[in-house]
Amino acid sequence: MMTPAAEKRRNPVSREDSGRWQAATRAILRSVSGTAAAEEIGTLVAQLKAWLAEADPGLLYEAPSPGEWTVMELLAHTAEFLRHWPAVMVGIAAEPGRSFGRGLDDSDRTGYVLAHGGDPLPSMLQELSAAGEEAQATVDTIPAAGWEATGVHMDWGELALPQIVQRVLTGHLAGHTAQAKATYDTVSHRSAL
Repeated sequence: MMTPAAEKRRNPVSREDSGRWQAATRAILRSVSGTAAAEEIGTLVAQLKAWLAEADPGLLYEAPSPGEWTVMELLAHTAEFLRHWPAVMVGIAAEPGRSFGRGLDDSDRTGYVLAHGGDPLPSMLQELSAAGEEAQATVDTIPAAGWEATGVHMDWGELALPQIVQRVLTGHLAGHTAQAKATYDTVSHRSAL
């Protein structure tokens, strides 16, 4: 059995401090709203489209290396998940504790990329706009009480709805935008040689 002094050295955060930290975290998570999430989606999609307006369309269809997605395949994936995840979030808000998640080999995910990864850029820009607008409208319908719900992911475990939004929607969108830019940089440097 540990003495109180030894326990304090091992775990310098008191139960009282831990309780305050958890309460502060809950307050921050509750401050997230559908409107804020919708605005972030709109901003991220607009930034992605603005970047694409400056890109050489011919390079968007080149893979950085065998087996890796092209920029257009990343955009197809983005359009697909912008339509997939908001409905899942609405379901979690309505049914707290609900299970969610899908594997990398999910047929909707991979099928959309295969079907649309070679689409012309103007068509993909329209898809991204429409998917972004649908995502914004759907997320904005989640009531305030719904943002306190949690869902259980197949790999990540239980997460609060704001964490889910960040992981599978806003953070996911920002991550794939960065990946698309890195992919473009790789293929543009290669083509310049």
